[in-house]
Amino acid sequence: MSPIKTKEAKELFRAILALESEEDCAAFFEDLCTVNEIIDMSQRLDVAKNLLEGKTFNQIGKETGASSATISRVNKCVLYGGGGYKRVIARLNAKEGK
Repeated sequence: MSPIKTKEAKELFRAILALESEEDCAAFFEDLCTVNEIIDMSQRLDVAKNLLEGKTFNQIGKETGASSATISRVNKCVLYGGGGYKRVIARLNAKEGK
């Protein structure tokens, strides 16, 4: 069984979906993750946004400070993953009117 299809993982996803505000989300993730984990996840999302904007690996590295390994991993997820980055970035862009 995939580690993200366990009962515990599904409960985590339901907990995230139960959050009602950015403040709720910040408090939950502050309790759940280390500061570095939150920074790393934020950086990966930023890298994905830049990749979807068509920026080069070099541009992304300079702008985000992400390593080439991180950019490559995120790129692989953007191209061949489950579509999560594309889905969430499209929704964020829609909310921002982009």
